[in-house]
Amino acid sequence: MEPSVFQRISTIARERGREIRSDDTWISVRDPGFDAPRQGWKLHVSARPGTFAETLDRILPLLLAAPCDFKAARSVEMLRELNSGDLDAASVGKAVTVYPPQDAVVGLGHALATALAGMAGPRVVSDRRVRPDAPVYYRYAPFAPQYKVDDNGDFELVVVGPDGEAEPGAAGVEFACPPWAADPFRPPAPPGAAAARAASVGAPRVRTIGGRYRVTTGVMRGPRGNVYRAEDAGGRPVVVKEARAYVGEHPDGYDLRMYLRNELRVLTVLAGVDGVPEALDHFRHGEDEFLVMSDAGATDLNRHVAEHGALTGAELADLASRLLAVLDAVHARGVVVRDLSPKNVVLGEDGGCTIVDFGTSRHGDLQMPGWSRGFSVPDQRTGRPSEPADDLFSLGATLFFAATGMNPVIIDPDPERGVERTLQCLARMSPGGGPVALVPRLLSPDPDVRTRAAAEIRAGRHATARPAAPVPVPRLTGDLLSSVRAHTVRECVRFAERLMDEPEDRRTSPPVTNVYAGSAGVGMELLQHPEGKAGGTDLARWTAANLPAANLPASLYFGLTGTAIFLAAAGVAMPRPVRASGGERADQAHGVAGIGTGHLILDALAPDPANAATAAECARRLLAGDVAAPDAAVSVEQPGSGVAVDTAYAHGDAGVADFLLAFHRATGDAAAGTAARDAFAALAERTEALIGELEGPAARPMGASWCQGMSGVVGAMLRAARAYDDAHYLDLAERGARACLAIAPRAWVSSQCCGLAGMGEALIDVALATGDDAYWRGAEEAEEIVELMLVRSGGDPRRPVFPGNDLDTQAFTWGTGTAGILSFLRRLDARSGPRLWTSPAV
Repeated sequence: MEPSVFQRISTIARERGREIRSDDTWISVRDPGFDAPRQGWKLHVSARPGTFAETLDRILPLLLAAPCDFKAARSVEMLRELNSGDLDAASVGKAVTVYPPQDAVVGLGHALATALAGMAGPRVVSDRRVRPDAPVYYRYAPFAPQYKVDDNGDFELVVVGPDGEAEPGAAGVEFACPPWAADPFRPPAPPGAAAARAASVGAPRVRTIGGRYRVTTGVMRGPRGNVYRAEDAGGRPVVVKEARAYVGEHPDGYDLRMYLRNELRVLTVLAGVDGVPEALDHFRHGEDEFLVMSDAGATDLNRHVAEHGALTGAELADLASRLLAVLDAVHARGVVVRDLSPKNVVLGEDGGCTIVDFGTSRHGDLQMPGWSRGFSVPDQRTGRPSEPADDLFSLGATLFFAATGMNPVIIDPDPERGVERTLQCLARMSPGGGPVALVPRLLSPDPDVRTRAAAEIRAGRHATARPAAPVPVPRLTGDLLSSVRAHTVRECVRFAERLMDEPEDRRTSPPVTNVYAGSAGVGMELLQHPEGKAGGTDLARWTAANLPAANLPASLYFGLTGTAIFLAAAGVAMPRPVRASGGERADQAHGVAGIGTGHLILDALAPDPANAATAAECARRLLAGDVAAPDAAVSVEQPGSGVAVDTAYAHGDAGVADFLLAFHRATGDAAAGTAARDAFAALAERTEALIGELEGPAARPMGASWCQGMSGVVGAMLRAARAYDDAHYLDLAERGARACLAIAPRAWVSSQCCGLAGMGEALIDVALATGDDAYWRGAEEAEEIVELMLVRSGGDPRRPVFPGNDLDTQAFTWGTGTAGILSFLRRLDARSGPRLWTSPAV
């Protein structure tokens, strides 16, 4: 029997005195006599799964004869996954990574290239090739992890220059050399070259593909291949799609180029069909292949709905008719699309529809493997021969998206349960008739039912279709709510245990310990539950012991202030003080208002003059305008949508006003009191306008969110109403909460930050402030926020799996995952308690 990759490497490496360590992805080989630098030029060897063993046989003697460390994919199957790009796009082609002495990198690189001359593997797009006839590459990169931390508390891999300057260290989509380094494989530039390069900066750079297509813009870049918009020699706009050799290689030997060839084959069959691109050219450049097609436009259905909102009435009926007309013409040529989804529907300025991306399509006896979760008929993943009725399911899923602005539910591994939950979402959002009434029939598991629904569209009867039979949805009871809460506590405890049990040497980056995305948010919520308190306390000790040494921000949600609150609540000492940098913004999420709020909370937990002093300094900075400008990249606001980053609680004026009021109430500071009163007067005017927007036709679910919309504003207005005994502020808060409630069925995420949990917390805040039981019914029965969460979840309703903001995986973080949902469930179940991370002083 052929030895495994692990056996092949470990046997010879141990014989040469090397140390071996392995994980799920890599076998790492360390030379105990080699002191590797922290960064420098490293080498990558690319290989195909079928030639991996031969590659290792050729290079292992060279690697073990040199003083270096290296790692290799731990198996042929793992290399196949790495080369697919599904695990990590940056890992494509990196079968072996070598960390050599810097004075030997050139010699070893050329020796490896000589040994592998004539062999092939996927291109490593972040690197340069040592020489063109061998799959050996190089780039400047960290050997040991080095990080800088951004305002969101995220760790960015870096390389550090001689003067301490940091440059990105992670692999990108093209080769990059830091300014202090010189490419060791290329001769030094001749005198004057630097000046010539500087003079060329700003000159238009024209790229031509295939010698005749002038690139006008990039559509997508990645290791699988790029997609470009271009013009042909006559100025005609075209799309050029690239398929890189040996990427996504199947055990049968084909790779992504076969999908490109299949698309060319299918487009050739479909020549002349309206609503299908025209295949114009197909050529090779080296081993990569390119397909040139007519350009249908830049606006797909995804983008259109994001920019203009969901389609209703006549718009939706027209889309259904146009898409079905294209499908009918495609089916008449013997083709099944197999990948109809919003990203593959391009909308023309004249209202026409073009279906794109036929790489997996079926014609004759050939179809390529592939499916789009939620949009492909559930059993397409089995590989059975596709039939035209399968595209009708995809039509239904695409119309669901167009009508709701939501993707189908895909968190459950069972796609049939996902269809069930998708239809439950639709029933809660659009129970009426018209074109949307045909969506349940198009999503039927029975192809005959789908075919009859399509006939209704062809006959023009879909615009007045009657509602489908009611879809049963989970109904919330006190028992179900308690079961969901108890299950969710257990899930969060298990997550905390996994986090604490993870070996340090298996971490791909330092642990995240902040509120929004780390241990502090999960742990603080666990401390609120009798059955979670022990796990929360253990997590606090772990957080203190594993607090990264990096220069973490001071912020409440993304930095050390929130972590300090968690540790104080658990009775665990904070390992180091919180120090602001002086360059913070004004807001709650990242800035001075949040730091000040956090230190008011800390002072209530454990009075300390240092906490009061920090809060006072935050107030001073806000009053003096001693803050950085807000980050304009948070979101692009759309007129009339209700989205207002500069007003909302996390990033805008509501959070600042809330802190100034809390500081005034805690200290009696007159200047802060005056500023708070003025800020709330201005906020009230803006809130009135935003309520109007949320009740208007252009309203978006993010307009009701905590981070960018109304649900965070509601809490601030309630605290102002109580502080000032102001009925107008209370009325604004109540109306704002009702506006959130009305739009909640259209929210696509369940989280605190951007979704349903944040909206539900606003309803609870109003219920507690007013004593009006109707708001509890709003959170629990009338609009059933919890029920909306359950129909977006996977699993049994009593044991739900809540998706994170990416919608397809479970997340446990407080800001975008299960821990934040649990905060809402706890307060709803108990009908009491303050919202976490808000000051007790108001």
